Amino acid sequence: MRYTLLAVLATAACGGGDATPSVSVETAAPEALVPTDDTLDDLTITVSYADGDGDLGGGIAEIQDCRAEPLLIALAIPPIAPADVVADKTSITGTLDLHVNDVGDFATEVLPAACADLGVANLAAGQTVFCVTLTDAAGNRGDGDCTAAIALE
Repeated sequence: MRYTLLAVLATAACGGGDATPSVSVETAAPEALVPTDDTLDDLTITVSYADGDGDLGGGIAEIQDCRAEPLLIALAIPPIAPADVVADKTSITGTLDLHVNDVGDFATEVLPAACADLGVANLAAGQTVFCVTLTDAAGNRGDGDCTAAIALE
């Protein structure tokens, strides 16, 4: 499977804040995937983030496919803020597009703890949910957020 990360927008704000990054899933597209068709098995999750000390770049975005614990994707987050913003511990906000390519056909197992902890209920047949957490360069891991159910056709 191939996974990529694209930083879409990052803006610096004045003053430092909470060093733990926060994330909110804004969209997930498409609403349905076809794991047996390589042209229809890629998902883009757009998230908004806030990082109180500006060091989210160099961290990790984790995406848990809630069908099973082993379906965890770790994406390196490229540099986002300029070095002076990070050095000054200035807060940043923005959006990231997280690309999950080649979502495969996989039997649903026990709901991963990462998903259950974020309020995901047991999955219905033919669907999954993806939960995203961000860890900054200093190792501060924020709370996560999850997509709505994604149909698997």
